[in-house]
Amino acid sequence: MAGNNKANFFKGAATRRKQVSISLVPEPPENTPASDAASPAAAEKGTGSKSKKDIFEEIKKMNATLQLVAKDVTTIKEATKELKDSVEDIKVRLGEAEQRISDMEDASVLTEAKVDKFQKRLEVLWSRVEDLENRSRRNNVQITGLKEGVEEPGKVDKYVTEILAKALELSGSEFEIECAHRSPVPMPESNKPPRAIHVRFLRSSAREKVLRVAREKQGIDWQGTKLSFFEDVTRELAEKRKAFNPVKKRLQELQVKHRLVYPATLIFMWNGQKKTFKDGKEAEKFLQEST
Repeated sequence: MAGNNKANFFKGAATRRKQVSISLVPEPPENTPASDAASPAAAEKGTGSKSKKDIFEEIKKMNATLQLVAKDVTTIKEATKELKDSVEDIKVRLGEAEQRISDMEDASVLTEAKVDKFQKRLEVLWSRVEDLENRSRRNNVQITGLKEGVEEPGKVDKYVTEILAKALELSGSEFEIECAHRSPVPMPESNKPPRAIHVRFLRSSAREKVLRVAREKQGIDWQGTKLSFFEDVTRELAEKRKAFNPVKKRLQELQVKHRLVYPATLIFMWNGQKKTFKDGKEAEKFLQEST
C-alpha cells in the first residue's frame, strides 16, 4: 500500500508540471486571426513597410521635378550664353561705331576748315569775276523806255547816234559806238515795258558824258516816250548800289553833297569829316544816329 501511494505521488507531480507548462502559453484574443495574433512585432513590421513605399513615391516625384528643373536650368544657361554672345557682339559693333563716329568727327573738323578756306577763296574769286565783268562794261550805257520796233532792224547803233545828237546834243568821234542791241530776251507783249538797249562806246569818256548830261536833264523826252540812261552793271552790283538810295535821298534833303563811286562806295562830308560807306545799311544807321 505504501508502494501504491508512492507511485501515485510521482504521477500527480508529473501531471502538475504539465499543467504548469501549458498554463504558461497565452491564449490568443477572441476574434483575432491566427496570422495577426502571432506577435506584436509582426504588426509593427507591416506598418513600417507601408511608410517606406510612400516615401519612395515622394522621392520619385522629387527626382522627376529635379530633372525638369535641371533641364530648365540647362535651357536658361544656353539662352544666357547666347545673350552674352550677343552682348559681346554688340559691344564690338558699338566700339567700331564709336571709332567710326570719332573718325568722322575728326574728318568733319578738317572738312569744315577746308570748306571755310575754300569759301573764302570762292568769295575772293567771285569778287574778282564780278569786278572783271563790271569793268568790261565800263564803256556801256543802258537805255530804257524806247518803244519796240522804232529802229530799223540791225541798225540800232545808228538810231542811238541820232538820239545822242538830237536829244543830248552829243556828237562827234568821241561818241563813236562800237555796238548797240536790244536785251537778248524774247520780245515782250504790247502791254509790257519794252526791252532795254545796251550801247557800247569805243571810249569810256563818252559813257561818262552821256550819263552826266542825262542826269542833268533828268530824263529825255523822245518821240512821245521818256528815255532813261543807266550804267550797265551786273545785277549784284546794281543791288548794292540800290541799297544806298534811301541814304542818298536823305542826304539830298539835308543838302549834303555826296557821290557814289565805283563799284559801290558812298562818300560824303559830315561835320568836316570824310565819311565812306560800302554798305547801305551802315550808312543809313549812321544818319539815323547823327540826325
